[in-house]
Amino acid sequence: MTDGAVGSFAALSVDEPYAGIRRRSFDAHGATVTRYEFAPGARFPLHRHDQEQITLVEAGSLTMEIAGVPEQLSPGGWSVVPGGVEHGIVAGPEGARITAIVVPRRAAADAYEVVA
Repeated sequence: MTDGAVGSFAALSVDEPYAGIRRRSFDAHGATVTRYEFAPGARFPLHRHDQEQITLVEAGSLTMEIAGVPEQLSPGGWSVVPGGVEHGIVAGPEGARITAIVVPRRAAADAYEVVA
């Protein structure tokens, strides 16, 4: 991408990495940006990757476990997880929608290690 780009999450292909979690993502030169939509109670397992991850909560609520510490997040909430730190998400009773920004960008959508 040398001249910039524009788009819409709605136009991106969707996959379901885990039951009840829909994922759409795109890569910029230095980051991977992913929108996740969680059904109520859906769980992204504890995992780690080399990249830093910034998570922005857009709708619903969730519990984000970072290095063994659970944090409750609601719309407008955010987290920053350094590379190599274990983290995972469980959606609240109404589900959740988040945007995750991973820096530097990932080689592939599944380029992380599940630990639990």
